[in-house]
Order: sequence, then C-alpha cells, then structure tokens
Amino acid sequence: MPHVSSKKLDNKFSSKLFGKLLGILGRAQNGNVLPFVADELFTDTEKIMLAKRIAAILMLDNDIPQQKITEMLLMSPSTISKISLKIELGKYDSILKISKQEKTDMKKLVCDLLTVGGIMPPKVGRRYWLKNL
Repeated sequence: MPHVSSKKLDNKFSSKLFGKLLGILGRAQNGNVLPFVADELFTDTEKIMLAKRIAAILMLDNDIPQQKITEMLLMSPSTISKISLKIELGKYDSILKISKQEKTDMKKLVCDLLTVGGIMPPKVGRRYWLKNL
C-alpha cells in the first residue's frame, strides 16, 4: 500500500489540490493524453491499487462471490467486505453508473486480470474460472 504522510494538510488547501488534480485529469482525458498523464503521475503500485479497487467494485456489482474476488485480485477478504458494504451504502454509484454506460465486459476484465492481458495462462485449466463465476 502506498505510504501516506501522517502530516495533514489544511482542509481548504487539500480541497484546492484535489480540484487541481481533477482538472488536470479532465483536460488530459479531453486531449486524449490521459494514459500518458497517469503514467507520469501514478507509481506502478498506485495504478495497481486503483485498478484492483475498481475491478473489485465492478465484480461485486456483477454478483461475483467475494471469495472468488479475493483469490482473483489477491486482495484481503476484509478489503472486499468493506468495498461490498460501501456499494450497499451507495458510495460507488458514480463508478457503477459510468461502467454501465461504457458496457464494461466483466468476463473479459476478469480474464485479463487472471492472465495479465492474455500473456499468462489461467491459474487452472483453460478458462476454468468462467465456469465457476
């Protein structure tokens, strides 16, 4: 997990910084350079952490069992449970709405996660995981 400093920023300043971050990401998306900006801005650990979190949210929304998600994403059961509770409370509604608009193909996403985009074979047999979801 990325290290977060124990020294807290002023809330007003922190909000301005976050607004600036969102502005940069929005302009990068509009200019079709978001992947480049993300590579410059986020470490590999941060990218993996965010990608796993989004994958867990989408998988839970698609009724994939928590134990399967834990195994597939190599995340702790407590983290998956917390995300599941937050989904029930409506915390990730914006993410879920966007993913539905983009018609995210969950089976392809899960396959890509398990096989590193098709580079590695699935853990057990060819597409074994699809039968058990």
